[in-house]
Amino acid sequence: MLLPALLFLLLGCVTSWLVIFGLLKAGVAQGSCRELQHHHTHNGVIPRIGGVGMVVGFSLTYLLCFFYLDPTDNKSLIHFAIFAGAGAAFMLGIVDDFRPLGAKLKLILQIAIALVAHQCGLSIEQVILPFTDVGLYFGHFSVLLTVIWFVSIMNLINLIDGLDGLAGGVGLMLLALLSYLAYQSGVTFSLLLALGMTGAILGFLIHNFPPAKVYMGDSGAYMIGFVIAALSLINSEKGTVLAALIAPVLALALPIADVAFAIIRRGLKGLPLFRPDKGHIHHRLMRAGLSSQRTVLVLYAFSLFALLGGLLAFAYQGRFLPIFFGFAFVVILFTLRGQQITPGLVKNRMVESLQMRQDARNGLYLRDWLIVEVERADSGHNLWADYRFILKKMGFCRAELSIDGDQRSFYLPDTPHKQEHLLWIDQQKIGEHSVLTLYAEKDNFSASQFHLLSDIATEAWTKAANRWQELNGQALDFDAKAVPPTNYRQQKSRNLYRPTY
Repeated sequence: MLLPALLFLLLGCVTSWLVIFGLLKAGVAQGSCRELQHHHTHNGVIPRIGGVGMVVGFSLTYLLCFFYLDPTDNKSLIHFAIFAGAGAAFMLGIVDDFRPLGAKLKLILQIAIALVAHQCGLSIEQVILPFTDVGLYFGHFSVLLTVIWFVSIMNLINLIDGLDGLAGGVGLMLLALLSYLAYQSGVTFSLLLALGMTGAILGFLIHNFPPAKVYMGDSGAYMIGFVIAALSLINSEKGTVLAALIAPVLALALPIADVAFAIIRRGLKGLPLFRPDKGHIHHRLMRAGLSSQRTVLVLYAFSLFALLGGLLAFAYQGRFLPIFFGFAFVVILFTLRGQQITPGLVKNRMVESLQMRQDARNGLYLRDWLIVEVERADSGHNLWADYRFILKKMGFCRAELSIDGDQRSFYLPDTPHKQEHLLWIDQQKIGEHSVLTLYAEKDNFSASQFHLLSDIATEAWTKAANRWQELNGQALDFDAKAVPPTNYRQQKSRNLYRPTY
């Protein structure tokens, strides 16, 4: 069995690496480059076609199963559903990579993929509790649980894809765990597919480890998530062995914790729950002084620890889980050491949260207004005037924006604007050639409020610049001129435009 296992692993790895290498050399990958976002940790525009290499590698290993396995072992509807579902998840992601879809539409399509998988037999119908023969039958709730299972894991992998090598590394560890679980369960088909997917991710990681030349994109993240969710169900005999389902969940402790804290963080600030930000675990580690490579290695170590918990859950049917959770609790207490959490502190945080929610709402309204104004603005100079208006409304007393060395600034009269008189200063790089610096008076903002509004203000200019380039086919700078109107409606809108000097 060792030689076939190595064959599937190497086939997935070499194929994935070659496909991505060929796309990068041919230059066809540039069509999948996303617009720049201010919350990204990388500079420049990086192609998001890693999923293409992975899907080709996974497909070849799937086809090889028909030659290696007995025909009666790999032609069931469930096995076809794994490949079809992975392909559908990939197609959903690749469309979103080239032409971004709305969050609601993506969710609906993900639910549709999960429903088809359930109808094909990839479902959580019952679980047998550890240490007992008691089985829990879910009946009609099986559909709901199955949909939540697939959609959650697909999005968890996608949400941690914010740092070079992170999502790929976590996915690699999960597929390695599933390979072991399949081997222990004697499910050959699942073992070979898991090995093929592991190899495909490994081939991708060669191009993705910091500094990345390519990203997996939504296509790769959704496909990996679907394969993980599907193989977990096969290893658990359609969801009857609870330990086989708990193991991948424990191994996903890092993205689960990161997403949970992100939801709480955004909820307290009044931000949309799915809005990207710079508060994720990898952002915090990098702000603490770690390089991209060291940050990834630290998170790999955390994921390996969680993976050990998953192995214990499966191998010993949860017998050692109390010890694992006890150790994790000690780690959490060690992390929170020195944090003097008192009732007064909690009260102050809640009061500040209410103020931040109001600030966030006003800031988001101003951001959306600026993006709409791009459609009417006739020049970059006038759009900068509008941007100064929203900065003033947000409460900033001074700002400097530099684009390719050309700098503009503003400050409010009768307010302190010299650096030595200000407490809150934030400088953010937008893309490769633009730098925005914001200033605020120490009496008007708390640290949290300032960083929240400076993040929204930076996002506003970034989105406005992206919208300008989409409409006018050129990068936004202070001397940029909008393309002439092509119809009467656009001409009338342009005539009514008045920059807010």
